[in-house]
Amino acid sequence: MTIVFMFPGQSSRYPEMIEKLVSAHTLARATVERASEILDRDLVAHYRGASSLATNRDVQVGVFLANELHARVLASAGVVAQWSLGLSLGEYNHLVHIGTLAFETALRLVDARGRLYDEAVGGAMVSVFPVDAELVEQTIARLGLAERAGIGLYNSPRQQVISGDRAAVEQIVAALEEEVFLEATEIEPRIPMHAPVFAPTGVKLGAELARLDFSAATLPYVPNTRGEIIAQPSADLIRACLIEHVSQPVRWRASIEAVTARVENPIFVEVGPKSVLYNLFGRGWTPGARKRTDVAEGWPEHVQTIVKELLHAG
Repeated sequence: MTIVFMFPGQSSRYPEMIEKLVSAHTLARATVERASEILDRDLVAHYRGASSLATNRDVQVGVFLANELHARVLASAGVVAQWSLGLSLGEYNHLVHIGTLAFETALRLVDARGRLYDEAVGGAMVSVFPVDAELVEQTIARLGLAERAGIGLYNSPRQQVISGDRAAVEQIVAALEEEVFLEATEIEPRIPMHAPVFAPTGVKLGAELARLDFSAATLPYVPNTRGEIIAQPSADLIRACLIEHVSQPVRWRASIEAVTARVENPIFVEVGPKSVLYNLFGRGWTPGARKRTDVAEGWPEHVQTIVKELLHAG
């Protein structure tokens, strides 16, 4: 069996996600204090209460940091992974895990990314379930809205996220509701991530990326926009993927299936504040598509126990 870390995106946030870990683990407190020095902000004090997530910058820094804290707590208990991938923002944790970005560099980059997102054009993101991607794509094309909205995240066979300018997203959702029974949930009220209208923000992020140095990857890279495994990514390729990442879809389903096709008996472990990625495995994924895949999630001590039991059983 092989452990595969899954780093979630910013939908996994909740106000106490940093405080909870800092209160329980000395290692987590030391990491947050170090992050505070890097960004010249008291993050221990900031991430307390609902107001801590008022801006997208705070959300991105908070989730990136929470993911990193979970990974470090797991590592301190001997739970490590030779494979990983990350959804949306989680790709930055993935880049740290595979060795291409130092934690300090990634933290500054995520902080800059969050500021750019706060300054960006408005829009919305709506999760739709249960519906396959083909029907959503056909509906967008039929309505002639491909330049204004699209599927921002291909999460699972039956769950997609539509992203773009609000009027277009609402029109697409309304058209789908006329065709099929649909559970539609707004997951982002202001920022149309992974949508065509967000391309100018990708250009601005590119200026930040141009100043960074990337190290050679020590583990495989699984970029969201490609949904494939790249063993030895160049710095230029990583920069290109991160720029594309802003306005092109997250191909999470393809990424998971690429890993399950390559890794024998993977144990997918969600390394972050909630269970969003773990729950996606129940959204229409068949056993055949996943092979024999065990999934662990949750609070670090819970994950430690599950992973060790699975490895011992294997």
